[in-house]
Amino acid sequence: MSLSRIATFALAATILGSAAAYADPPAPPPQGGMMMSGHGGMMRGMFTPEERMMMFADGVRATAGMTDDQKHAYRQQRREQFMAMSEADRAKFKADLDKRWAALTPQQQADIKAKADAFRAEHMGGGEGGDHGGQ
Repeated sequence: MSLSRIATFALAATILGSAAAYADPPAPPPQGGMMMSGHGGMMRGMFTPEERMMMFADGVRATAGMTDDQKHAYRQQRREQFMAMSEADRAKFKADLDKRWAALTPQQQADIKAKADAFRAEHMGGGEGGDHGGQ
């Protein structure tokens, strides 16, 4: 390779590298930290682990005896309902979850966490970080 080609290649690499450094940063996730990828990732940024535990318990009760397709449709409907809520309604919903979680005994809370952990282990290969994030 000639010296001029090496110099041209080095100049091109420098220009491309500097352009990448000044490029716009990646877009942040949508409001509330929602993500569409991963198991339960969509709601992970919107709810505390305790709120997710309460939603998990509600979902288990509501879907008892349903087929897998019915359970999937139920969860999808719940997500759509939540996403359609106003910020005030979301705050009320979250406050209700918090209130109901706090009203449980420590043993009831531990039972729900154990069921959620077992569900994750069976369906998703475990959990991330042990934060007890529900479905």
